[in-house]
Amino acid sequence: MIREQLHTLVGKTKTVKARSTPYLRTLALEKGLARGQTDYTRFLILGRSRVGSNFLRGLLNSHSQITVFGELFQNKEEIGWAMPGYRQSRRLMTLFHEEPVRFLEEKVFHPFPHGVAAVGFKLFYYHARDEAWRPVWDYLQAETGIKVIHLRRENILRTHLSKQQAEMTDVWVNTDGVQQKRPGVVLSYEDCLEAFTKTRRWEDEAGAFFANHEKIDVVYERLAADYRPEMARILAFLGVPPEPLAPQTYKQPGRPLSEAILNYGELKEQFAGTEWASFFTE
Repeated sequence: MIREQLHTLVGKTKTVKARSTPYLRTLALEKGLARGQTDYTRFLILGRSRVGSNFLRGLLNSHSQITVFGELFQNKEEIGWAMPGYRQSRRLMTLFHEEPVRFLEEKVFHPFPHGVAAVGFKLFYYHARDEAWRPVWDYLQAETGIKVIHLRRENILRTHLSKQQAEMTDVWVNTDGVQQKRPGVVLSYEDCLEAFTKTRRWEDEAGAFFANHEKIDVVYERLAADYRPEMARILAFLGVPPEPLAPQTYKQPGRPLSEAILNYGELKEQFAGTEWASFFTE
């Protein structure tokens, strides 16, 4: 059955090749039913949680010539492909754990069929930080041909709030459009301050770490307000032709900060006059 699917896929390369699933395209290469190429843009979506990375990834994956994997190095238990059909075999997991650079070269940035123009994955500042995976960061820094989409959120208070709400509800992404009211929360001054300072430090360190790479800064607030001009800018950065894009996720229902944060007034007072005061203006 799979071989028949692959023959059908290869036989229709001029019309459906670009929109076939990345898994089938890869399988066709492995079975010798398609020819591959590596003349595509390699890139990262770099950032942290709750800054719109799923929204951006979905938009990019709706392009016929782009493949974006998920948070590959999120944890040791499974490869964060976030792509239907991709495997978690014992042999692959061994490669993933013991030779992460080889894993990237052979299983992520491998030959893709003609028509694929850009391949990337999500990487958060705190991913792949243990000893076994440290070579991942060394490799990415040395490979200056890898482009970096640095995604951040201007209002880190909203990032912190979103993370707390997601942890409470265990709803991290909305893929079905069903809107669930998010609970109001009490945020501590200490936790907010830590989130603000840590996030800003991560952003600055990432900029310095990838100083020799081509980078584009993307702000979630602008992307969410009107993704079309921002995506046009990103596609140009990746060297991919423009194409109509469609979100693959739904925006979580929002509320004014003063309603969502039950002790908003107290926090606003505590951060008044600090560099973080602008987070409390609506």
